[in-house]
Amino acid sequence: MLAGRVALVTGATSGIGEAAAIELAQAGAAVMVAGRDAQRAQAVVSVIRARGGVADVALADMRDPAAPDAMVAATVATFGRLDLAFNSAGIFDRMHAFDTYDDASWDEMIAVNLSAVFRCMRAEIRAMLDSGPLPSDSESGSPTVGVIVNNASTVGHRGSERASPAYVAAKHGVIGLTRQAALQYVNRGIRVNAVSPGPTDTPVARPLREAGPDAVREALSHLNPTGRFVSPEEIARTVVFLCSDAAVMINGHDIPLDGGQLARL
Repeated sequence: MLAGRVALVTGATSGIGEAAAIELAQAGAAVMVAGRDAQRAQAVVSVIRARGGVADVALADMRDPAAPDAMVAATVATFGRLDLAFNSAGIFDRMHAFDTYDDASWDEMIAVNLSAVFRCMRAEIRAMLDSGPLPSDSESGSPTVGVIVNNASTVGHRGSERASPAYVAAKHGVIGLTRQAALQYVNRGIRVNAVSPGPTDTPVARPLREAGPDAVREALSHLNPTGRFVSPEEIARTVVFLCSDAAVMINGHDIPLDGGQLARL
């Protein structure tokens, strides 16, 4: 499905990013695994290679404004081009009222979850335009130059009783960046979309998961009508679809992966 294409995944050392890196490689892409933890990144690369895929590591800390440019440059230097990107890196902090939320927390959350996404997109778009059209099986009149998928959240569509003001603001911003870039670059061959997971079975959710299925159902049923976590693999498969020629007319959209959560609001 994605043979001959080069993908970059940020936050690829755990959770959603890790699952997406593995799934993109299984679909045939060469994958640059980007993250802060060298040991974890190498472990993901080892899984991909053991399954017959192609992957390498780019260490990148999204707190560093220079990291996105360096990460993209490393991808192009290693694989010769950049065709696909999934911007999954992010951090989370729990609910704080506006009147008690401090500047340092706000600044870090916006820096990692919004400003870094902008810088990643900027660097990725530049590299994709330089790389030129990629092999395509679609019958679209214009060639595909690249595809970007951003990891947003259901809280990018609403408020939250669980997340902080900065997290909610950043995820709204990610969806805005997605739509803006989609409009600006679709006629230059770049599609940009986002995914918005609901409560996901990542390490953050481990304490609830370990409490058992009944506890999970009780905690989540008022959010996700299915009463269960979204799995990282379910999100990863959607990312692969959005990167594929099957999604050639999907541009500027955010795909909620929430079991119907937003439908009931």
